[in-house]
Amino acid sequence: MTRDKNFKLTYVIIGINVSIFILLFFIDKSLSFSPKTLLQFGAKYNPMIASGQYYRLITSMFLHSDITHLLFNMYALNILGQNVEFVYGKLKFIIIYLIAGIFGSLGSFILSQSIAVGASGAIFGLLGAYLYLYISRPKAFSAKYIKSLLTIIGINLLLGIIIPNIDNWAHIWGLIGGFIISWAIGIKGEKTFTISKIFAQILTIVLICASLFTGIKINQNSWEYNVYKGESYLSQNKITEAELQFIDGLSKNDNIEIFHYYLGYINLEKGDTEKAKYHFQKLVELNPRFTKEKEILDTIG
Repeated sequence: MTRDKNFKLTYVIIGINVSIFILLFFIDKSLSFSPKTLLQFGAKYNPMIASGQYYRLITSMFLHSDITHLLFNMYALNILGQNVEFVYGKLKFIIIYLIAGIFGSLGSFILSQSIAVGASGAIFGLLGAYLYLYISRPKAFSAKYIKSLLTIIGINLLLGIIIPNIDNWAHIWGLIGGFIISWAIGIKGEKTFTISKIFAQILTIVLICASLFTGIKINQNSWEYNVYKGESYLSQNKITEAELQFIDGLSKNDNIEIFHYYLGYINLEKGDTEKAKYHFQKLVELNPRFTKEKEILDTIG
């Protein structure tokens, strides 16, 4: 596949990712960033997205956790992005990249509770664009080329299963999203509003909306969401609302230390020593290292 010499848009995206990484380096003073720093700059964190911070589905695509993560993704983007930009054109390339990245974030939002960052969902979307190109223009590829492409996809998905802390759901959904949006808009020069493409365009919108709605419902019913909302209410000094969140969280999982910790102190402040005693006893049972709470139990008897 012949490539033009000028691929400014691919380089612009790489430049944005690298620039953000450099900014975080000066803030964190490290080449491996803390979760706090990543969250501050827009990492995917399910409770925050479920509470309305939908922009994290996009901002997380431009963050990387460490230098190895950045270099690996930018290397892949440089190789895949140039060909996709050449075949689809600059506007369609950026649409594919962003929509596939959103799909990747949504897959992670629904199926993974971990804090997540990285361009890999969007990069797998570029592989999805290759797959659409192969299906629509099979003569443009040799059998050897498509075998290599499928091997690359398979190896990367396998690595996502074997290696810890790799968000394979983002990869899979990014791949699917890249294929569907490529089908929806077509390669450079293709008509955009054929019956097939209109169907794919509607499918893209429906899948994004349905995935977002599903992710919100799933995560608002998780105990992690109750922790986040409860701590948010505490920061606003809304004690009653925070208490209700922690109680709701305990109904989902009675073995989460932080719920008993907060409820113990809330009830102690309210003067309800019996409830405070129950929560501190449970807290110490779960984690004996809470020595201060042991002392409080001794005091309140």
